[in-house]
Amino acid sequence: MATHAPQNETQFRYMESHNAYEHAGGLNEWDDNRYHQLEKNAHFHGAIASHSIAGSVQVTRETMDSACVEQICHVPLDSIVIVNVRSSTDVLLNGRYVNADTFHISSGRSFHAVSKSPIEALMLTVSKESFFERFRAEAFLNIETKPFERYIKPSADTQIDFELNLKSHLSKIQSGSGQIPFSTDLEKVFCCVQEILDFETSGRVVLPPSTRAYIVEKSCEFFANHVQDESIGVLDLCNHLRISRRTLQYSFEDVLGMTPLNYVRSVRLNTARNLLISSPQDTIQGAALDAGFSHLGRFSKYYNEFFGELPSQTVNRLGANRAHS
Repeated sequence: MATHAPQNETQFRYMESHNAYEHAGGLNEWDDNRYHQLEKNAHFHGAIASHSIAGSVQVTRETMDSACVEQICHVPLDSIVIVNVRSSTDVLLNGRYVNADTFHISSGRSFHAVSKSPIEALMLTVSKESFFERFRAEAFLNIETKPFERYIKPSADTQIDFELNLKSHLSKIQSGSGQIPFSTDLEKVFCCVQEILDFETSGRVVLPPSTRAYIVEKSCEFFANHVQDESIGVLDLCNHLRISRRTLQYSFEDVLGMTPLNYVRSVRLNTARNLLISSPQDTIQGAALDAGFSHLGRFSKYYNEFFGELPSQTVNRLGANRAHS
């Protein structure tokens, strides 16, 4: 997506979707936001509540009910995004395992996350200019024009206050009871952010990546840049990372619960489905080729096994929906 958040007006948005591609388009915190369902015939339901304020702040709550989903995107360099995720299983985020006790703060960096269980994400997006005006951020003073990311584990009280007040703010705005953009609840969220930044300044936070998570992270990053090239496969990942095929295999099975080949195929199938949804005027063969499938018969077989319908059924169903809308 080309649109950066926050928007230049104050507005509240709420959307629900049963399609990962449509859901991804509802999050304008990110550039080029993509979601991949990594489990066959997986149910998907997502919801996004978002309040954009005066072109400087955006408050967002996202929920996804799906077994295994990957997110790939990029944080704009002119914004700082503070993310707190929670799930019944730890979420892989840029090579680290995180959950409700960890806040991820970043700007200008790629963002790669994999959740194996339903997830809730609470996000505060602040323009970089407003961030340095509003918060004391000594640990960030040398990165005004540079990409960065931090993993911070504040006190449990700070995490709970951030969650309760952010949800309260959105709930009041959605119900119409919130009358001013910067509510008392939102000001309390800002206070929590300052506590998080102060905690980071103390230098007590260390969250190193595991070796296997790092291998998976770099493999996914490499493949994302070569998704259209059918010749790129598992051996290319091994050569790129200078590791053995066995090490790559064990890393993917440990971290994602699937083989590298199944991961590559799943992402290509998601790419093809997104193309069919976003460009229905294009041919199925064109979508298959753009997703790295040169053999149309094999593509249709894999697609049917993964999504429970043929590519032609996806196109026909979407056409019927548009005709009745």
